[in-house]
Amino acid sequence: MYLAYIDESGKASKRDRTPIYVQAAFVILDYEWQSIDNAVNRLKTKWFPNLPPSDVELHAYELVNQKGKYKALGKTSSLKLLEEAYDLIVGINCTLLASVIHKKNLYKLKTQDEIELWSHRFLFERICKYLEKENETRIKANDTPHYGLLMIDSVNTKYDNTIRRKYHDFFHFGTHYEKNDYLIEDPLFVDSQYRNMSQLVDIVAYTVFRRTNNTTKQHNKWNIIDHTIEKGYQTLIPRFDKGPKGQILGCGIKHFP
Repeated sequence: MYLAYIDESGKASKRDRTPIYVQAAFVILDYEWQSIDNAVNRLKTKWFPNLPPSDVELHAYELVNQKGKYKALGKTSSLKLLEEAYDLIVGINCTLLASVIHKKNLYKLKTQDEIELWSHRFLFERICKYLEKENETRIKANDTPHYGLLMIDSVNTKYDNTIRRKYHDFFHFGTHYEKNDYLIEDPLFVDSQYRNMSQLVDIVAYTVFRRTNNTTKQHNKWNIIDHTIEKGYQTLIPRFDKGPKGQILGCGIKHFP
């Protein structure tokens, strides 16, 4: 079975000053979950040897801004930890997917709900297409198809139920361009503090978010964090899903509009 962990970066509201909103997915096979979970715990123990791994949440925003537990590490060590997290992700047998919504270009979509709907729709389509591709290969090899579960970072009960209703329609009726053949059940909403894979997809979503924003700035105005994010993004590229010609855009990462 495939497990697809989903998280966001940025705000869907057009009142928010950030120009983009990102949803990302981190997809693994269930039988590889334990080894990945162990690897993340080892990384946490390396940097916080006096804390149990469950007390350390890998949260990209806190890392780059030295918030919470990362304040004691300082900028240099925090960014080094982030770089090691990138190396860990690229070394995992995983697939990364993302949808990037450029809010300022959506003149007709004025509500947060509509922007979120488009973002989740595009990410859902990317996940469905990936599972179709993987299972087509399995079926041709006389293997049985693998189905998938969505694991979404929980915000609160009201918000989670709103997102659940969106995905209910996707599951049963598909989207404008894609039907669902392999995702089962309703999405599971999980607490990222206790889910290492949710923490890894948080890093992916934040990296796509900040890197996309950085491309609007002159390179000579980048700071050390911007350069670390760019290096991390380039590190992650091999793990993004690709089209038949090796392209990431439109496949592993969808920009809209």
